[in-house]
Amino acid sequence: MESSDPSARAGPDLRRRFNFGLAFGVLLLAAAALFLVTPLEGTGASPLVLTVQTQAKKGLEALSPYLFVGLLGAVVGLAELSKTFSDYPREAIAARWGQYLIWLNAVAAMFAYFVARLYTPPETSSILLILSVGFGFPALIRTKFTFAKELGGKDSADSSVNVGWLYEQFQYLCKKQIDLELMSYRRMQVDRLLGRFATVQELYQTAVYTLKARATLTDEEETAKLDELQKAIDPKLPADLARLNLGLLILELGGVSYVDLLARSKAMPAATAGGAEVSVDAVVKELRARPLADLQALALEALPSPEDQARVKALCEPVPGIPEVTQRASVARYLVDRVGAAKAQELAARKG
Repeated sequence: MESSDPSARAGPDLRRRFNFGLAFGVLLLAAAALFLVTPLEGTGASPLVLTVQTQAKKGLEALSPYLFVGLLGAVVGLAELSKTFSDYPREAIAARWGQYLIWLNAVAAMFAYFVARLYTPPETSSILLILSVGFGFPALIRTKFTFAKELGGKDSADSSVNVGWLYEQFQYLCKKQIDLELMSYRRMQVDRLLGRFATVQELYQTAVYTLKARATLTDEEETAKLDELQKAIDPKLPADLARLNLGLLILELGGVSYVDLLARSKAMPAATAGGAEVSVDAVVKELRARPLADLQALALEALPSPEDQARVKALCEPVPGIPEVTQRASVARYLVDRVGAAKAQELAARKG
């Protein structure tokens, strides 16, 4: 039977993607490290094993500078990803093109160390060369050298060499591909929220709570987010678009772990008195099939409070550019939000 969880259909979770190559590499490195640090002299081990261990230690000593330089290059790549995708750093690092960027920085740094080692005196300190290449090479490939600047500062006639042009193109490609992958990932997380919160009202209340629970937002940032929330529930917007906007705001405010918590703790279906589940979307679809005047009368009868009456009348007023079908959908969704799916189903069953 097909899973009802939208995340099961939307694609793999970037945070839970298991990299078999990386896992195998870690296990191999652990086994090699254990072999190298284990003292085998005097244990009766085969001379061949002792020779292999000795040669491996010498090889590791020769390779260790490259490993350190590569690690520094990878750290630079991680920093770039974390800065560019500050809202989703873990997901950006787990993305395929994010890993390409990290590996490119690591391999390029190791190649630069190899070239530097060839052309520097043998007595040059390895530590000094590692630090010079590890911090200098990333700066070099990101630098534009201007050796003749136009008077007046317009930059149009400057004579310069952009050493980092090729890397900038690769960065742009990685950024675009990661953003496309994260776009699908964000939609997957929003779908999980929409699958657990059936109404605009529930999503709005959750978004407000999420915003108030944040401790690091400034007053200006909180005010800006509240404005976004108000725009997201604009009655001129279709209800489905309002739900998508609210889901994305909750994701941006709370993060993926918060969405996980909400998705696990909130069940979507509403139930009638007999225990049967009620599909909110089906009720909304049935209500919006009615004429707007009939739907308005039904909503005004079911919602006696002055605030609800005023909101229903505002939703039913003709607005240039907004078709009647959109107004009917907004009124139907608002009615279901206020009275609940079970009661709205009873109202929808009435004869017009």
